[in-house]
Amino acid sequence: MVQIPGRVGKSSGVPLSTEKEFEQEIYVTRGEMARFIRDLASAIEAGGRVDVSRDDWTLGVTPMEPLKIEIQYKGQKRELEVQLKLKEFP
Repeated sequence: MVQIPGRVGKSSGVPLSTEKEFEQEIYVTRGEMARFIRDLASAIEAGGRVDVSRDDWTLGVTPMEPLKIEIQYKGQKRELEVQLKLKEFP
């Protein structure tokens, strides 16, 4: 299980609802981000279920290949967005 560090920001939805979407912003230091990415990479590489956990909730999937990475760069904002998608197929 990968622990999510940092300070909670904006949130929408309920994390444990299977019928609705959930979104959470979390602010972290460089060190916390690097540790989280390493732990997540280890969980993905191990195969099987990938769980992430924060305080009183845990969410996870058993991802199937191919996994998806989306890259977006917003030049005016000087913002690089990297989104990892782990999708579970029935």
